[in-house]
Amino acid sequence: MARPHFAPGSRVTFPVRNRSGIQGLDVYLGSRLGVVTPWARDLLARGHVRLNGTPANADTAINLSAGPHEIEVYFPVDWPRHMAATAMDLDVVYEDDVLLVINKQPGIVVHPARGHLDNQTLLNGVRHRYQERLAFADTTIGSPHRLDKDTSGAIVFALRRDVYVDLVEQFTHARPHKEYLAILDGSPDFDSLVCDRPIGPDPEHKGRGTIVPVADGGKTARTDFTILERGTGGALARPVPHTGRPHQIRTHAARRGPPIAGDRDYNPAPERHGLARQGLHAAALTFRHPVTGRDLRVEAPLAGDLREAVDRISDGRGDGDA
Repeated sequence: MARPHFAPGSRVTFPVRNRSGIQGLDVYLGSRLGVVTPWARDLLARGHVRLNGTPANADTAINLSAGPHEIEVYFPVDWPRHMAATAMDLDVVYEDDVLLVINKQPGIVVHPARGHLDNQTLLNGVRHRYQERLAFADTTIGSPHRLDKDTSGAIVFALRRDVYVDLVEQFTHARPHKEYLAILDGSPDFDSLVCDRPIGPDPEHKGRGTIVPVADGGKTARTDFTILERGTGGALARPVPHTGRPHQIRTHAARRGPPIAGDRDYNPAPERHGLARQGLHAAALTFRHPVTGRDLRVEAPLAGDLREAVDRISDGRGDGDA
């Protein structure tokens, strides 16, 4: 049975699938809509759900085997509350009818998550750009990959459901070719390097990665590093990740050395080179266009703060704190 489409301001009625057992309506509704249970509970608490014509609430249970049942849902324009369309400046590097690629600025998270429910994420901005399309049943606005809050560069958004599914499949299996630019804090002893150390969660620092043997739960990870420029106290490198582990480039750079400049999680002296965030930028992406089937390469110009840091390193001012 097709998943109900929750377009802002719309009203949808759909039958309940017959199964055995009794289930909370919040859990059932969340499953049918494909959203987390708290989102469904919010709809119920606001009086926007009716079960068999009767208003339902967050405590309503549904006997799945005693049907038929019918659910009616009104989706207000501000739901989900932390997915509101929010006007913001977007640096667009590619756009067509089904895809958008943005040069993400540092300091903004990609999508709503715990601690970032203020409607100021990149997804909120993209939803605003295409807010008139949200009412169409085939519209899905979402990114198949992620960049850390303080990493800048190219990030893709799908605008259609089938395109999103296709891109998720590509990125899940590391098919896109990704090229980054990284400012290394120190003079590397290599011109090119393949780092294939497995990565797992750091037990001493929640949210960080570290090198963990596969036998102990680490996942295979490979990053190729090429040095592009050298200067005083630092270098500009091109990391190419062949797997997509969280914090992969930052973890590999820190373990092999030198670490990424400005990285407050993995660099013991992040204040060098005058960066307020890690010197990491997603410079280029190449992936198969889900509609045309052709390879699409998109490039995102280096962010201004990183360009200035590279210039400082090149002209001999890169070893200080300014």
